[in-house]
Amino acid sequence: MMHWIAIGSAVPDLYFPLVIYYSFITDMKRNAIINWIIGLSKDLFSEGSLGINSIFFVAIGILIWSIRGVVFRGHIITQILVTFIFSILYNMLYATYIAISFHSLHLLPTVWKILICSLYTAMIVPALFWVLNTFQPTHKFSLTRDK
Repeated sequence: MMHWIAIGSAVPDLYFPLVIYYSFITDMKRNAIINWIIGLSKDLFSEGSLGINSIFFVAIGILIWSIRGVVFRGHIITQILVTFIFSILYNMLYATYIAISFHSLHLLPTVWKILICSLYTAMIVPALFWVLNTFQPTHKFSLTRDK
């Protein structure tokens, strides 16, 4: 199904917005558990090594959870920027892992693909957040910062 939403070689990561969403709305313990499950499901449905996405998703989720009190996470621009920045970080970590594991990485095409895929993932976040908020109305983003 991914070939239907691909633009050229860019394909959005449909798992990553879930990491962002649940990092914004849950506490630390649930954040780690949910992001581990999201990463494990990505590991099971992808061709990569089992466990690597789980580790990276938990780490990124904890980083996002730690800054959520500083950012106004109810605004669409914040959601897009946080997704874009942390998607680049996640993809760079994953590319580094691949380069170390398989000793093969073409730097310029990889960096370009990371930027394009991260931008594409960030652009679909508002629609996914709207859908997720529709199904979880009790977890709407608050308009005030966490205390």
